[in-house]
Amino acid sequence: MTEFFDEVDCNDKILGKISREAAHSKGLRHRAVHIFIRSENNRWLIQKRSAIKDIDPLLWTTSCSGHVDAGEEYLEAAVRECKEELGINISATQLVEILRCSPCKETGMEFVRIYFLERSIKDIRPSKDEVLEAKAKTISEIYHQISLKRDTFSSSFLHLFCLISAKLSRL
Repeated sequence: MTEFFDEVDCNDKILGKISREAAHSKGLRHRAVHIFIRSENNRWLIQKRSAIKDIDPLLWTTSCSGHVDAGEEYLEAAVRECKEELGINISATQLVEILRCSPCKETGMEFVRIYFLERSIKDIRPSKDEVLEAKAKTISEIYHQISLKRDTFSSSFLHLFCLISAKLSRL
């Protein structure tokens, strides 16, 4: 089944509907969400993407992420992705927006809204189609893992984590 996204201009205004394939093959601007989940003991959930993912398979990335579907709002997409990827039911009021990021090559030309969510790791039930592995680590442990194996992380994670890691430490 073909997925459709809203193509957007440089101000994130909707221009029309495009296919997932067109968005990525032509480098067209579209929308995505990333959710950083903090669990017990100030640990942050990161996930290794499933081998069957078409973008960044087997790479570590944010707790949860995904495209905003055509006609969908950012918050709706974040709630949906939490359910699809991690098996958790949340409401939009539980999410705190912490950053908006403009399109760049590291994000695949996506306008990204980054959200914070506090959730117990015990609640997480990753979808095998989406997530190979999930781990909870401190900010320091994530930095250490990046320093040892940078190439095991998605470019979007590296870009976004660099932008917000100091902010995450203060939450």
